[in-house]
Amino acid sequence: MRERSILALIALGSLVMDGRSSPSDSRAGTAVRMDVEQMVQVADLVLEARVLGARSLETAQGQIETELELDVDRTLYGPDVPHRFVRWPGGVLADGRGMLLPGLALPRPGEDLLLLLTPPSSTGLRLPVGLSQGHFRLLMDRAGRRVAVRSQGRLTLVSQGSGALEEASDHFVIDYAELRARIESALALRRGFGAIEESK
Repeated sequence: MRERSILALIALGSLVMDGRSSPSDSRAGTAVRMDVEQMVQVADLVLEARVLGARSLETAQGQIETELELDVDRTLYGPDVPHRFVRWPGGVLADGRGMLLPGLALPRPGEDLLLLLTPPSSTGLRLPVGLSQGHFRLLMDRAGRRVAVRSQGRLTLVSQGSGALEEASDHFVIDYAELRARIESALALRRGFGAIEESK
C-alpha cells in the first residue's frame, strides 16, 4: 500500500530538480513515464477545452500561479462543468517576474486542449498528470487530420520498471481519434473496477 501511494504521488506530477543542471540553467523536470492508460487511472479530471484566458498572479505567499479560464467542450471524467477556472503553478507577471516549471508548458489563450489533471492541492492548484504527459494541444495536421501534440521540453522520464532515466522527446504527436479511443477504453475499465469495488 505504501509503495502504491508513493508511486501515485510521483505519477501525479511531483516535480524534482535534475541535479545535473547548474543553478543558472532552466532545470529539467522529472516524472514517472506513464502511458495514456496509466494516466487515466490516476487522473481526477479529464476534459477537452479551449483556453479563453490565462491570468498570472502572485499569491500572498509569493508563489506565482496562472489561472486558466476554460470553455469546456466535453468532460470525459469528473464533474461536467461547461465553464471552468483551473489554477496552474507558474506564469509570468505583468512586471516581467515569473516562474516556469521545467517539463510543464503554460497553455495560451485560443489553444484547444485535452487535459488529464490531478486532484486539486490543498491550495487549489492542479497539474497535468505526469507533468507535460497529461497536457495535449489539439491541432490539425497538413493532411487535415486532427492530432494531439504535447511539448515535453526539459522533461526527464523515469521508467517504472527499471528506474532508468530518459530525456523526453521535444514533441509527441498522436492521432486524436486514437488518443480518444484509448482514453475511453481506459475509463471504461476504471469505471468497471469501481463498480466491482462498490459491490464488495
